[in-house]
Amino acid sequence: MMLPLEGVKVLDLTRLLPGPYCTMLLADMGAEVIKIEQPHPRWEIAESGLMGPLPEAPAEKRREIIQAYRFVDRNKKSIALDLKTPQGKKIFYQLAEGVDVVVEEFRPGVTKRLGVDYETVKQINPKIIYCAITGFGQDGPYSQFPGHDPNYLATAGVLGLTGTADGQHAYPGVPIADLGGGGMHGTMGILLALIARQRTGQGQFVDISMTDGLISWLAVSHEAYFSTGWQPKLGTPSHVYETKDGKYLCIAPAEPWFWERVCRALDLEEFIPDHQKIFGHSDRAKQIISRFAEVFRTKTRDEWLEVLREADTCVAPVYTMEEVFSDPQVLHRQMVTEVEHPSLGKIKHVGIAIKLSETPGKIRCTAPLPGEHTEEILQDLGYTKQQLEELRQVGTII
Repeated sequence: MMLPLEGVKVLDLTRLLPGPYCTMLLADMGAEVIKIEQPHPRWEIAESGLMGPLPEAPAEKRREIIQAYRFVDRNKKSIALDLKTPQGKKIFYQLAEGVDVVVEEFRPGVTKRLGVDYETVKQINPKIIYCAITGFGQDGPYSQFPGHDPNYLATAGVLGLTGTADGQHAYPGVPIADLGGGGMHGTMGILLALIARQRTGQGQFVDISMTDGLISWLAVSHEAYFSTGWQPKLGTPSHVYETKDGKYLCIAPAEPWFWERVCRALDLEEFIPDHQKIFGHSDRAKQIISRFAEVFRTKTRDEWLEVLREADTCVAPVYTMEEVFSDPQVLHRQMVTEVEHPSLGKIKHVGIAIKLSETPGKIRCTAPLPGEHTEEILQDLGYTKQQLEELRQVGTII
């Protein structure tokens, strides 16, 4: 079965999370993604512990295990290439001549200094689609500021809306600036540019700002601010309640009929007229939350789930990671899948979220080790064994 992006070729210069997630989405749908990695990186996130505790194993085996589970690099090939050398640039240009897309996430100006920027690549391949993912975009007063996910959340106003009523801010549990503001918007931008190229025959530059992406998601709050000056308060009640067994569930009765069903199921009909107050900070809202908290502690989480689902209202358990990946809905939707690894056997990966009926995506392989496909890729370009050895000797490849 043909994959939807089969035949699309991508050069991936990205390293952390936004860009690799973007190119993973393309690779899952069939794009051929060649990841260009530093032969001798200054710092490796895989060994930093930022992604969780490192496995207990010898160094080489540990590296293999970490890479195998690095889902954002699955379905890709890897070439270790020093772009600061003349030979490295030459190889990059040779690769760029035959691809459709280049993706990078350097600070603006870095690719220009390296000689691999859009204007340079466009001279080699006029139809190239060149996507740059950055924190603040290619221009503007903040374009040269360094940053990470929390900084973009703060600038976009998302962090200002996330926290407790006493003023304590809290990061979301996943890096949404990286994944959503950058990675997903980058993917959409590339796909739009590919469609436009089919019509015009022209490539183009795709400028993705993670902060811009987050601000576009705040449309509901910003719409009210633009029209009335309204500013939401920090710590909007989450309506997450602890149950008798020490677990938690979340109710979200946004519509009055769902609210009425919750109140009836809890035998708290006196609060039915108060639907408009439950998302605010009034004394009545505090009274409702306090009373709900008392009632929810009288049954276990699963008992309340049964009661509230029977009442046909909006309720969900607050899951641990283990519970997420054993949930029957998650398993039914194939959001946990097994991938064959050449030495580790079958390992688990998060599944593909976009379900296409006729041309579904596919996880064809786990993430490669850095430089795993260097020889293969260069031999396809016509390099001989002797030339490869010469490139190794000068440090252009490993």
